[in-house]
Amino acid sequence: MSPLRIVHLVEALDTGGLEHVVASLARHARERGFEVGVLCAVRAGHVAAEIEAADVRVRVLGATGYRPRDILKAAHALREMGPDIVHSHGHFAGVLGRAAAWWAGIPIAVHHLHTIDTTLRRRHRRLERLLAGVTWRVLCCSRAVAEHARHDLAVPSSLLLIVPNGIDPAPASSEGTARAAIGHPAAPIVGCLGSLAPHKGQAVLLRSLEHLPPDRPLPTIVFIGDGPERPALESLAASLSRRPRVLFLGERRDARSLLPAFDLLVVPSIGREGFGLAAIEAMDAGIPVVASRVGGLPEVVEDGRTGVLVPPGDAAALARAVSRLLEGPENRRSLGAEGHRRVEERFRAAAMARRVEDLYEEAMHARHAA
Repeated sequence: MSPLRIVHLVEALDTGGLEHVVASLARHARERGFEVGVLCAVRAGHVAAEIEAADVRVRVLGATGYRPRDILKAAHALREMGPDIVHSHGHFAGVLGRAAAWWAGIPIAVHHLHTIDTTLRRRHRRLERLLAGVTWRVLCCSRAVAEHARHDLAVPSSLLLIVPNGIDPAPASSEGTARAAIGHPAAPIVGCLGSLAPHKGQAVLLRSLEHLPPDRPLPTIVFIGDGPERPALESLAASLSRRPRVLFLGERRDARSLLPAFDLLVVPSIGREGFGLAAIEAMDAGIPVVASRVGGLPEVVEDGRTGVLVPPGDAAALARAVSRLLEGPENRRSLGAEGHRRVEERFRAAAMARRVEDLYEEAMHARHAA
């Protein structure tokens, strides 16, 4: 029997949680003998090289939307690639990919939701309802995303399958090596990993510094990631009355190797957080996490066991949680150890990929039995 051929369809492969999940799925499926390709609807990006290093071809379509001509162009590309299954990721690629798969006569389309986007317009939601009719399954990275799909997008419950994100084991690193790599900033060090965007809530973290006890040294704040909010965050950091030490490292390919430099990691999201990949990356490194109680984060961070959950957007509550952890090194070590154990048990990339691959095989068996 010839191997199953899978094409992942994404908008782009910039650095982000969705893109790293796609890279993991492609790599693990290739290792298990599937034929895998990736089609980028708009452009490639930094993660493309990582995927191609796993012997997975990445193609770029150059679409400008999902108008009929874009769908026809995507359908032509899919016919050339010849997949048994099209696996789309995110709203834009999901509309384009499923419509193109239908047009190209590819019978199995799987869609993957990675975030909670309540900003979708009514016509976008109508498209999601329409496309449910040509979708084998809609994968959701958390229960929160599944609820969003069910209630906001009207996706039938029978199509939904929750597959939590997973990561490969952390690269070898140490506190000393990681701190040297970021220039030995003054301790304590609080990290924040992710794209710099309004919904990620980095401004809340900066404002929380004004609520920390005045008789304690302020932590150094280290942001890893880049994005449109960076100038505003730099301006806000410079305006704070206590003049905190704030480092903006930009995008770093070695981001996971830098995590041991941190005394704790903050995930201050105020919305759209479908899962929280940065949280499990920190937990895997044994770093405790302070995270917003929003979206899928409470499914990842166990309050009081692997970290602390705080109300989203509440700078004072965030400051209290950060202060409490910084003053309790034993508690940090305990939370970090439990976080690592939780990742080993529940959030490994191999387990995530196997569940998705089992779904592919189930879909093919059902098609052949029909």
